[in-house]
Amino acid sequence: MCGRFASTASLPELGTLFSASTPTRTVEPSYNVAPSGEVYAIAAQRESKGHFVQVMRWGLRPNWSQPAPKAQIIINARLETVDEKPMFAEAFIHRRCIIPADGFYEWKGSGEKNERRPMYIYRPDGGLLLMAGAWERSRIDDTLSFVILTTKANSFMSNIHHRMPVTLSEAACDEWLSHENFDAQRLKELGVSESDSALGAHYVDPKVGNPRQQGVGLIAPVPAGTLWE
Repeated sequence: MCGRFASTASLPELGTLFSASTPTRTVEPSYNVAPSGEVYAIAAQRESKGHFVQVMRWGLRPNWSQPAPKAQIIINARLETVDEKPMFAEAFIHRRCIIPADGFYEWKGSGEKNERRPMYIYRPDGGLLLMAGAWERSRIDDTLSFVILTTKANSFMSNIHHRMPVTLSEAACDEWLSHENFDAQRLKELGVSESDSALGAHYVDPKVGNPRQQGVGLIAPVPAGTLWE
């Protein structure tokens, strides 16, 4: 799964990378994006056949959910079954997006809370992880929200966790975002194949588990044997 990630790329950087239009509204860079947090995501423009960067909130609410501050949100969806689930199927076919991330966090260890340690997973070449998602527009307040798709861990990630975000290569982005691509099986194959790229990882300070914590220090490596109170 994916429950935390870092998102610090600027609007000009994303606009250039995706040849995309950018919004007037901005969000602050974050080294600790938590569920319900707002970040930049990239989607396709149906009319112009181009791309646009938009501010979106992480977490979809079920259609039956009531508008309330603590209403349930869903942050991840399995790629294997996303087209079979009523909550995600239409968005997966018609409203896919890409969530650029510096990297994401995963906790490694046994089920005991004091034995699990957070790790930061990233591209060793310093490039962005382009996480695959699907988005919806709220019927209540017209805001946009997204869910991150996950898949079975590749050989590297399997030593940390059994699931991982679906990530895409730059070459695969146009096909992923295309409004003309309705082939669910092809989309699933694209997600699985592109997620098998090389990754790097290191342990980080457990304070990343607190969504109020921020700063570049959160992604700094710490020795695996470090003890915290």
